[in-house]
Amino acid sequence: MLAARYLGYALSLMSILYVSAFFWCFDVISSPVRDNDHGWLGPVIRGDKHIKDLGKVYYYEGTDFSSYRTFRPLCKIWLKAHRLE
Repeated sequence: MLAARYLGYALSLMSILYVSAFFWCFDVISSPVRDNDHGWLGPVIRGDKHIKDLGKVYYYEGTDFSSYRTFRPLCKIWLKAHRLE
């Protein structure tokens, strides 16, 4: 019973850290980012030089999609909140 409680604490802490890292890496109040091959990706990555402003949306010109892959579940939730997915 004690092990289950510690497991619950660990999973809660990991979830909080995952969501915090998402907010740290992405500008969640930005417009959405799109790529022709991958479609809608999510919010703008903070400090990324490969994102081009097209007006109401951004276009990703880079080749490293690792941040979007790492945070894919939260990016999908973000896109659904913006009614893009």
